[in-house]
Amino acid sequence: MANREWNPKSFFRHLTPDALEVLLEWAAVELALDGEGPVGEQVYRGWKALPEAERVAIETKLLPVNDLCGPHARPYLERLAQQVWTNGHAQLVEDSRAWSAQDLAVRLFVADEGRFLEAHQAHALDMMEHLTEFHGRYPVTLKPTATAKAAMKAAMASHFRETAFGARCQVEDFANDEKFALFIFHEDEVAPFDRFNDKGVVEPDWQRPVVRLAAVFQFETSTLLVKAPRVAEREKLRDLFAELFIGDADYFEDTTKSPKFCFDPLRDDDFDFPVRGFDKIEDVSIVRVVAKPSSRDVKRVTVEMKPGFTVLGVRGLLGEHGVDLASDAIHGVRLQFVFEGKGRSKYRTVSLFNPNNSNLNDTERDRVIRRYLKEWGIDASGRRSPVEAAALEAAAQ
Repeated sequence: MANREWNPKSFFRHLTPDALEVLLEWAAVELALDGEGPVGEQVYRGWKALPEAERVAIETKLLPVNDLCGPHARPYLERLAQQVWTNGHAQLVEDSRAWSAQDLAVRLFVADEGRFLEAHQAHALDMMEHLTEFHGRYPVTLKPTATAKAAMKAAMASHFRETAFGARCQVEDFANDEKFALFIFHEDEVAPFDRFNDKGVVEPDWQRPVVRLAAVFQFETSTLLVKAPRVAEREKLRDLFAELFIGDADYFEDTTKSPKFCFDPLRDDDFDFPVRGFDKIEDVSIVRVVAKPSSRDVKRVTVEMKPGFTVLGVRGLLGEHGVDLASDAIHGVRLQFVFEGKGRSKYRTVSLFNPNNSNLNDTERDRVIRRYLKEWGIDASGRRSPVEAAALEAAAQ
């Protein structure tokens, strides 16, 4: 996950004077405040006046703080507060409930930078989307040894040498009670970036940006989630993970024979997405269907619809576009989940495409959705049946 856009003016403006004082004490800089306007704007003007090298070095350290300033990161900060402010600091945990996410992030970063960076990594991992999923054949205990990680780095570097990518790569890992993750950083293809030369003339500067791939193994479901833009790297990570960290080269199911999703429940006119009240889901609707009609002349039909229709209503809409929901092959769907709450945050739109692509990540809300997909029979991991050999990931866009 890339960093949120860094906007120092907005960053300082959204901090209270007390949080700004804590932050500036940590940064160990003396700012010349002009006394005009809100304190946050004064700090911003003083900040911009710092020597560039000093300012950039501090701002680089603050990028993870900026990432966790959004409301979606609040649960991560609250869990971190419970860890950092223990043994006599319980009042700080109580007080923090009234702080903004910005103030809380700054204070936790200053209090325990190491733990904060761990929380930031967990957040970045959970927020990844459009992952390719590979289901394991049986529960397993991983073997994440230093030797295995070194072998992964060497194998990926060897793979990159045979492509247009740069061969240099770096492997990092992350683990908690729920998952084990590997991050592979490598050089992208050479690309031109405009810059000014010594004479003030714009010219191309050919560089290799750094790209991050990820392989995340979930212990509960024995599922590997892979984040990589190309099929070659996705399959390479899957195969290496099975060989090096599990010790079984054939551990993951063949997605050409065992599709991740089964859309048969959506063919039942009486199916109504049953949910439990304590999960606070108000409604679930089908808002997009990608299907292959029976006509040989039509390769694929995509129908988008407003939320709120029953499955029977969706069948009628699809029929108007030449798609028979009862019998035609369904390649992918989008489901809109409406949770209790206000504003845009109550909506979560989930894209599911066979053989194994989705935009589900590993947030608390998405874990609830994953459980329902299992209960409804839409997540068919472990079910062995033929699937049409069609590359459907493009439809997920």
